[in-house]
Amino acid sequence: MPQGFVRDRLTWVMYLVLGWFAYLQAAPGLVVPHLRDELDLSYSVGGLHVAAFAAGSMLGGLVSPHLEKVLGRGSLLWSSTALMAAGTVGLTAGQTAAMTIASVFVMGSGGGVLLVTLQAVLSDQHGDHRSIALTEANLSASVAYIVLIGGLSLAAALHLGWRTALLVSLLAPLLLWWNNRALPMAAPPATSVAAEPLPRPFWIAAGILVCTTAAEWCATGWGASFAEEAADVSAERAVSMMAGFFIGVLAGRTVGSRLARRIEPTTLLGAALVLSALGFSVLWTSTSVPQTVLGLTALGLGIGNLFPMGMSIAVSLAPGRAVLATGRAVTVTSLAVLVAPLTVGALADATSLKAALLVIPLMLGLAALGLAAVLRAAAPVETSV
Repeated sequence: MPQGFVRDRLTWVMYLVLGWFAYLQAAPGLVVPHLRDELDLSYSVGGLHVAAFAAGSMLGGLVSPHLEKVLGRGSLLWSSTALMAAGTVGLTAGQTAAMTIASVFVMGSGGGVLLVTLQAVLSDQHGDHRSIALTEANLSASVAYIVLIGGLSLAAALHLGWRTALLVSLLAPLLLWWNNRALPMAAPPATSVAAEPLPRPFWIAAGILVCTTAAEWCATGWGASFAEEAADVSAERAVSMMAGFFIGVLAGRTVGSRLARRIEPTTLLGAALVLSALGFSVLWTSTSVPQTVLGLTALGLGIGNLFPMGMSIAVSLAPGRAVLATGRAVTVTSLAVLVAPLTVGALADATSLKAALLVIPLMLGLAALGLAAVLRAAAPVETSV
């Protein structure tokens, strides 16, 4: 552990809040099979739930700087938490597609503001060690995905329904707020940001992030529905099988965070792309529960490292402009989250879900081409630094 990095109370609170955010962020994709059954929805309408969360997140990210000036960082964190919780209640109470989609949009709007705010808190709190804090925060999010699978599976086993698993989670932010409402979260004085255009290699790396994010959210949003059809199981069983995917993501990020201390991110990203492609091939050809779970797990192992390594590469290609580079990267990846699952839903209605999910290897292939272009285009930048 690098000297000077301390997990203080504020850090642990941010880890827990991010875990709760991740729990609900993954929920729309996992409850789509239930909503499709209950409300007789098409794949396209089902995909609108994941897209609505992404659209809300984009809006939240855009208004966050202004809201922080008006409300202050602490008030913004807890009010955005409350907005995300309100959207969750709306999702569980919705009886029509319009109501559930609108509620997920509210969830995403609160979640977008929340994500920007807590990442800013961790970055400012830890300074030069912010990468450690943000990496550990991502691990917290991965754990939350597995907890969500467990919560949905337990609720199904007890015949309580998926809504219970979402509503019970609202106790977490309430308790965190009550015990930490006076915890200071003051923002540092504003500083100027370099205005020079970001270099061409950065935008190639941003394109890689678009492709890898699209692949990840296609798997997250439609993995359960694909498992339900491929293995011929119930919606509840299919959701529980997604535990393999999220366990793979957690394991991949844990191993990747250690390997990153001695192996270049470009090498790790290339390996992750290969592993993701292999995992998809196992999943796409599956016809049984064991093979489906194996494919989901292998896919998760690879996908878990695509975003962290891609973001690391992108920021490294814009030295001295980490804030600007990160902001641009988050914007383009949010667009990918918005478009990709919706596109798969539309293709599935026109063909089949199995055919539509070929978008995943297509995105992985484009990301690999982008990585090769980065390695070529970044060489002059590296030698001039």
